[in-house]
Amino acid sequence: MTPIPHEKRRAAAAQSEACVDIAALADEIRANAASLDERWRMAQWLIEQLRQQLFDADALRRAVATANSQFDAAGVADLKINLTAIRRAAIAGRRAAAPARLSAAAIQADRLLLSLLSPGGALDPRPALGAPVGGIAGRFSLRGRGRG
Repeated sequence: MTPIPHEKRRAAAAQSEACVDIAALADEIRANAASLDERWRMAQWLIEQLRQQLFDADALRRAVATANSQFDAAGVADLKINLTAIRRAAIAGRRAAAPARLSAAAIQADRLLLSLLSPGGALDPRPALGAPVGGIAGRFSLRGRGRG
């Protein structure tokens, strides 16, 4: 059974329409790839800017900490600057809302970035909540102790 010419035209039209859809999708994906390239370049630039700001902030923090030590030694502790209060005031504010769907890598990167701002995080000089204060000389042992 051979298809009638009307069916051949429909099949050819459907195939042509599918080709147009594929071509449009390819154009859209190329545009998305260009946008992705631009965003990665911007992310790299921002990260380098952040690193420079962190280096500068660390140098300033060390200078203030040194001055605080000198104030203590000179007996004028009332001139000391509270570095924790400055940090907390500086990082207080709204955070960007994460989208509903993120890849595992994006979630991990987001957590890493947020850890820089969290109390007890990488940039906080204080120990994290629940962290041991002071060193522990040895493991707890009941040997040599009386039970009673």
